[in-house]
Amino acid sequence: MSSTATNQHSVLSNLQVEAATDLLSTHSIQAQIIPDASAEIDWTKPSYVSVLGAIGKDIVFSSTVNIHQDLLIRLHPLGVSHVSDADLADWCRELNNQIVGRMKNKLLRYGASVVLGLPVLLTGTRVRTVAAPDATVHRHAFQTPDGSIELTLESLVDPALELYKQESLEEEAVMLEGALALF
Repeated sequence: MSSTATNQHSVLSNLQVEAATDLLSTHSIQAQIIPDASAEIDWTKPSYVSVLGAIGKDIVFSSTVNIHQDLLIRLHPLGVSHVSDADLADWCRELNNQIVGRMKNKLLRYGASVVLGLPVLLTGTRVRTVAAPDATVHRHAFQTPDGSIELTLESLVDPALELYKQESLEEEAVMLEGALALF
């Protein structure tokens, strides 16, 4: 793999971490980031796992969010312990959708555009991701008092693609969170 391709995968991984950090901060969650630390987390606790793919010109990636049930309940808009399993499943998918949506928005500053798929859900204990043999994989964990989140980003990037932040792009060209685009 070329150093350019390695850099492009790192840009995508950093955008995923930034997006997750932004999302947690909107919920007033302070989290310690642990790069490549999946072995340090107790995945015997019940967790929810959401997988969401995105594709664009010369970019394909998959975002996996593995989150402890207690933290998922804490992040849920109801914020109570008696949230139904169906609501937790929907919320887990929505959290990944929000993370990848934020990534999509941040990628616009790099001149790249992606289209998102629909998130799918897995539940249980010891759920682990399996990557495609040719994908580059980055894992980061967020440790909080209420539990952990592990982010996995699998990416395939055309070696000719160069992701670099476009300084000339006006801030207004990138939609703010919650903004609607009317056509």
